[in-house]
Amino acid sequence: METFRIHFFKEKSRHIDIDLLLNYFRDESHVETEMDETSVRFKYEHPTIFLGYQYTITPRSTVPDIYRLSPNYLDVNIHIDVPILMSRYVFQQFLKAMERFCKAFKLYPYHPLFEDVMPFKYELLLEVYHMVQSKYIQKHHEEMQSYVLLDEKVAYKMFKYEDDILALKDYYKDVSVFVPKYQLLYNGVQLIKAIEIMDGIQTVIPPEIDTIFIRLKDQSLIAYDYQKIEKKSAPLLTKVPGTIEGTHVVLKKVVNKFYKIVKKAPIKNIDTSFKSIRSRQILEREG
Repeated sequence: METFRIHFFKEKSRHIDIDLLLNYFRDESHVETEMDETSVRFKYEHPTIFLGYQYTITPRSTVPDIYRLSPNYLDVNIHIDVPILMSRYVFQQFLKAMERFCKAFKLYPYHPLFEDVMPFKYELLLEVYHMVQSKYIQKHHEEMQSYVLLDEKVAYKMFKYEDDILALKDYYKDVSVFVPKYQLLYNGVQLIKAIEIMDGIQTVIPPEIDTIFIRLKDQSLIAYDYQKIEKKSAPLLTKVPGTIEGTHVVLKKVVNKFYKIVKKAPIKNIDTSFKSIRSRQILEREG
């Protein structure tokens, strides 16, 4: 897969304190540093969404057509690569991290679609990324077959929940509440948005799910149509504070009642045409 690349410049200077730069990335969570004679690389991967980016320092400039740019800005031989096929929600989070990086070292971003190097502009970078991504999607129909297009509001809730999973686990660390990940199954037409939970365990219910897999005490797994009993189970749930709309937890005093209701839902027979996918294969539908 191709990547979306942003180059970085400084105004009237190329100087960056390397020790400060190394310490900056050492202090960033989930970043690994690699280096050899060709480059220094800082690799980040989101711990629950499994998408990331890479900052690279090179010995020479990699900027195309650099001589047409304003001489007031000097290339510092650092660029960032992010996946070209990525949810807008995730890209927006990466942009926030990029903005912090630019402020920390007084850097100016540049992409070949810009007229020139310019100060960090969140909306412009978002627009250019969207343009490049749209053109890529139009040209790579075969690659797109492994991706799912969802309504933007649905995708936002799902990615926000996944973004918050570690914080939720920390929030419930002193009580026995299970925080499930999405179990996503896709057959090329239909996406099943499910969670797997243990029978009788107090659990968080994420937004936008349509199926609940319950693993029974004998380790058998049954898929229930959650949409059919969602309204009936609603009084047994309470919103998890500080989370995206639709994130609930089963009240402890009614855990057994909740599971009884779920087990009265129609059982789903999921055939072998459905394959497991990760949320990183979800993109927002145009329009």
